[in-house]
Amino acid sequence: MNHKMQQEFQPSDRLNEDIETTVSLNCSVLDKIKRSEFAKDRDRILYSRAFRRLQHKAQVFSNEKGDHFRTRLTHTLEVSQISRSLARYLFVNEDLVEAIAIGHDIGHTPFGHQGERVLDGVMKGEDDLGMIRYPINYGGFKHNFNGIRVLDVVQTKFEDYNGLNLSWQVLEGVLKHTKIKRCIVCKNCGNCWDIKRFVNDQAIIPRLYLDKRHSVTIEGQIVAIADEIAQRQHDIDDGFRDYSLKLDVDYVYSKIIEISNDIISEYTSSEKTSPEKDKRYEESLTLLNDLKVNLESHEESTKFYKQEILVRDIIEYFILDVLTNSQKNLQQISNLIYDYGREIVDQEFVNFSDVGQKMNISIEKLIKQRILNSWEVNKFDGKAHYITRQHFKAYYRNPLQMPDYVFKRLLSRIKSTSHIYDLELKIGSDETRKLKDINFDSDRSEISTLIETLKIENINKNVVIPEQSGKLFFKSERDRKPSTDDLLKRLKSINSQDVNKLESQEDLFLKCLLENNYIYLSTICDYISGMTDNYAKSQFKELYLVD
Repeated sequence: MNHKMQQEFQPSDRLNEDIETTVSLNCSVLDKIKRSEFAKDRDRILYSRAFRRLQHKAQVFSNEKGDHFRTRLTHTLEVSQISRSLARYLFVNEDLVEAIAIGHDIGHTPFGHQGERVLDGVMKGEDDLGMIRYPINYGGFKHNFNGIRVLDVVQTKFEDYNGLNLSWQVLEGVLKHTKIKRCIVCKNCGNCWDIKRFVNDQAIIPRLYLDKRHSVTIEGQIVAIADEIAQRQHDIDDGFRDYSLKLDVDYVYSKIIEISNDIISEYTSSEKTSPEKDKRYEESLTLLNDLKVNLESHEESTKFYKQEILVRDIIEYFILDVLTNSQKNLQQISNLIYDYGREIVDQEFVNFSDVGQKMNISIEKLIKQRILNSWEVNKFDGKAHYITRQHFKAYYRNPLQMPDYVFKRLLSRIKSTSHIYDLELKIGSDETRKLKDINFDSDRSEISTLIETLKIENINKNVVIPEQSGKLFFKSERDRKPSTDDLLKRLKSINSQDVNKLESQEDLFLKCLLENNYIYLSTICDYISGMTDNYAKSQFKELYLVD
């Protein structure tokens, strides 16, 4: 198995096997240069191309608005810093926390969540782009699931080896930093993201603990909450920085004080108070009151100073709230569960207090009202949606518009489906060719036939159809007139989780068509999702604008 399973969390337990030491070193020096397995994971992510591309992927605002606006990279660094602070004071593994934090947003598309929504719509079969004849639900697209795909499939550390060979705890933490189910109570409805589509080694799936929405490591839970904290403060800070929003510092400052006052009053009102409740909320209310008092003490300061104070104090408040609440929760752990020889936690221990969560929700609501719902942000989102969708349309229509290495990757992937069914394509009037034998240097007509087959178009014309599957494509054996009604009806009833259940001889032919169709769509997805904002815009101009 490629995925390392850690036996101990201590960073000095194993010598880095990837470093070849060519000189003799004494034991004391060796002890100093040892890296934990999680430190190796962190470095593999940190030095990957996908990590560097985060520099030019938008957080909320386009990086072209100015050098001081957050990008996915600076957001990631802030999450990493907050995570390490919490890890240090909760006495857990900082290397693991940092590895998860560094990789948590690596699966993001260009333009943030708008790019993600476009890819999700196509991969879920809800957006046919005006040209997909058979839109099929392949489980959709979500940036945390794509993060697993980037780290476990797309990025490579060695030639002919998929993925970075990361520990399962890192992958599980990256996946769980945000939601993993579309629905509150999932009953295999077919609408949730399909993890099987995003991993290289299916054996890793049990270790992702998809039955639990929270991470099964304390470190993973820390990164998830640090992501929330980072977003609250830097959305406000960037909102102030975008002068077109006309977000008044005095208004936001007084609004945070007002929200704090209301929450404190709610928890200390006479009808709700009791000795038990007073003790339960004492620390969290004290922290919130300290925030309020400190803000009030600077109400007469300049706007610039109030802006700095507000951002700084919100970070400090949330870190202290999570820290004190989590310390209490962790004291309740009487025994740990052991699975795969590793200790895991089956509850969510790292989170806001009830008071802190109410504060978090209130600030998030304020941000949505005054920043995320603004004309400026929505104008950017609209452009992002349009450009991403146009990219997909262009590459779906003609994948040869993607770089050669992408199309070669596509050809390599579809050859792997020959074990399901060995498709035979019709080339010309009386010639056939195995799909697996078509390569990058094949005749253009062969490539065109292949592309139509991958789109599940003109199957009766382009593919040698097994006799038992003929009824899916023809009205009758007698007239042999093309008909796709039965096929369309059948395809619409299939979702991503059903594909692996197709086992009959008739179904294997259909399964091969579906898998090739998925590979076609997901290869385009991989290419688009890896783009930076700048590259996506430059390629859009090359695709659609006249020089």
